[in-house]
Amino acid sequence: MKLLTPTQPADLPTDALLARLRCRRAAIDLAANHATEAPVADAVGWIYQRLNTRLRKQLEPVLDLLAMRNLILTLRYSLAGEPPPATVLSNSLLAEPLKRLTTATEEAETTVAQLEAILDKDYPFITGLATTYRNQGPGGVEQQLTGGILQHGLTRAGSKILKRTLRYLIDMRNCLMIHKLWRWQVGQAPPLIAGGLVAATSLQRIWATHDSERLSRLTSRLAGEPLISTETIGMEQSLLNGLTRLLRRAGRDPLGLAVVIEYLWRAQLAVHNQDLRQALAPDREELLAEVLLL
Repeated sequence: MKLLTPTQPADLPTDALLARLRCRRAAIDLAANHATEAPVADAVGWIYQRLNTRLRKQLEPVLDLLAMRNLILTLRYSLAGEPPPATVLSNSLLAEPLKRLTTATEEAETTVAQLEAILDKDYPFITGLATTYRNQGPGGVEQQLTGGILQHGLTRAGSKILKRTLRYLIDMRNCLMIHKLWRWQVGQAPPLIAGGLVAATSLQRIWATHDSERLSRLTSRLAGEPLISTETIGMEQSLLNGLTRLLRRAGRDPLGLAVVIEYLWRAQLAVHNQDLRQALAPDREELLAEVLLL
């Protein structure tokens, strides 16, 4: 079974969709930079409904990644015995059977086993998920799903910008994983994902020697800017800002696939910033300025 909901592809020509997205970017930027009510939360669904067969095939790795992130978030609530927020499910690309499974009131281990049974044919990295849950708990399940979908997408990515985006995300995930495990004083080596621009062997040496300065230099070079701070949240912000710049540059080609990828990313940032504005009190403007993503 596929992650994505099986809706009929649109007949809209590629050039026409790209033209519409270029016109809509201004609204996304407005929502990202101001406390507006611009309709950005459903941007992924809006695009998905308008992709023709060719574009769906080309973009499947990134669409699968977005659907998997939603699946992981839903599972995080379900495995903790809590109902997922309605907004998580309403803005999801997930196929309806997966939504029902992850929100059912089954035992956690049963849910994970059923998830493995229906997904492992199309996503081989799912195999062994139930065993992972028994041995490592929900955290292990998230690690297997996160790493698996990135590598799975990379093997299927056909365009240069899609491969570059996925490799960047792999590097970002690996660097942050090392930093978090240092902070948590975990002695076990991190489960690094192969396929990034930074060799896993180099990261393993950084981990083994606990060379935090080298990790900071590497992360700064990857992000293309000095780190906001050497704390995990500062590293993550710098890396996310780096991805924004990467996609913004690639999105300058008016007829390139990056127009769609950049639009999806801008929408994600806008939702993130809106959520922060709602969560932080008005008198925390200084903190808000530090955590908003560019």
